[in-house]
Amino acid sequence: MSLRSTVRSATERALIARRVIAPHSLSCRNLTISSSSARFTTSTTDTPLRSSRYISLGQAPTHLAVRLTIRHYSTEITKKALPPAQQVSYDRLRPVIDTFEAPIDWAVAYGSGVMKQAKRKEGDPPPLTDFLLSTPSAVDFHTTNLKQNPSHYPLYARLMGGERIAWAQESYGAGVWYVTMVNVNGLDVKYGVISSATLQRDLEEWTTFYLSGRLHKPVLPLLLSPTAPSLSSALESNLHSALCVALILSPPEFTEDELWERIAGLSYSGDPRMSVPGAENPDKVKNIVKGDGAREGFRAMYGPFLTDLGLSWEIQEEKSDVDAEWVWKGEGEEVIVQPDTPQHAASLATHMPINLKQAVARHYAPLHNNLGTAREAANWFEPVQDWTYTSAVSEELRRIIGRPALRQSIKGLFTAGPVKSFYYSLAKVRKWLSGRKQILPPSQKL
Repeated sequence: MSLRSTVRSATERALIARRVIAPHSLSCRNLTISSSSARFTTSTTDTPLRSSRYISLGQAPTHLAVRLTIRHYSTEITKKALPPAQQVSYDRLRPVIDTFEAPIDWAVAYGSGVMKQAKRKEGDPPPLTDFLLSTPSAVDFHTTNLKQNPSHYPLYARLMGGERIAWAQESYGAGVWYVTMVNVNGLDVKYGVISSATLQRDLEEWTTFYLSGRLHKPVLPLLLSPTAPSLSSALESNLHSALCVALILSPPEFTEDELWERIAGLSYSGDPRMSVPGAENPDKVKNIVKGDGAREGFRAMYGPFLTDLGLSWEIQEEKSDVDAEWVWKGEGEEVIVQPDTPQHAASLATHMPINLKQAVARHYAPLHNNLGTAREAANWFEPVQDWTYTSAVSEELRRIIGRPALRQSIKGLFTAGPVKSFYYSLAKVRKWLSGRKQILPPSQKL
């Protein structure tokens, strides 16, 4: 379909629906449409504009500025791929992304504000809704967002400007700029911005394990632009790596829920927030796995990989089940078995992301002397049988996440500003105390 016919078709649909639908902005071409002369002109720009106005039939404005972007056409595709329950959340949260005029490649909503966790009482204050956004250009994003949403930045960040904010984002911590405690489209939200290149590198290599670890848990996908196809494969690679590492750290037999807890806990293994009162709920991992719909989310994410990795149920319904597509059963209590052989363990080792794989390889002389050999399963036969192997994997995983997580937490005080940081920390402490009261015996509760 030509650009001209695409624009005309989109405009006609908008008029019939009595609405000009807000396009899902990415940097692309401006299309200026004059309803009086039906002229179509294009001009290249990197400053997206959003139009979202209701109109009555027969009263269309004489001039509509419409930015058509590829993001607009990905909406229904993304929504249809979701389970019915998540489609409701999608309809509620996707408009938040649509309010941004800045360029966005990918967006998800995550956390307890989206995926309800266990042990949360009905009377508890609602948590912030968390979003992650990736952008093709951090400079363009912050330059545009400063103009549209200056209140999202502390005063000193506004004085810095988009280019310096982007530099601070990329130079410290995990490459994320967090904005917290702001109201967007009627919701109290926190959102993190990361460049698409930095996100892809972390997904594939676990360079910081900061966002890649967060994405091991079920999240609500809101946008994946067709202009960033490499992100799709990187997201899948990240899940496969997480499953392999979780299996390395697991015994030959484990329940389904134990596997999900192992995966969910990977990103918290070296996170300093887990040891700081108020930073995180001490029961966070268990609450994630036992939250409403969490098990179904984990199954959808990791089910496609299980059979290929040689896993099976302890009790098979039929012998052919091992080679068939994975069929779920039970409510998390059923036992899964993985091969207890050096060959299986060595194969899992080769599927660790490169940053972790090379760090673990340095613990063993043959691999340390030639890191290139770490790609071959045969070279892992001896290390995986060493009694220190799983400890080495855990140690290096903690080391990878530790420093970036600490720096990112400190940077969060800067990106949010002192006032918001204080109230955000206060809310975290209250949440931690609430979690502590639930796990303490009655005699020790405050």
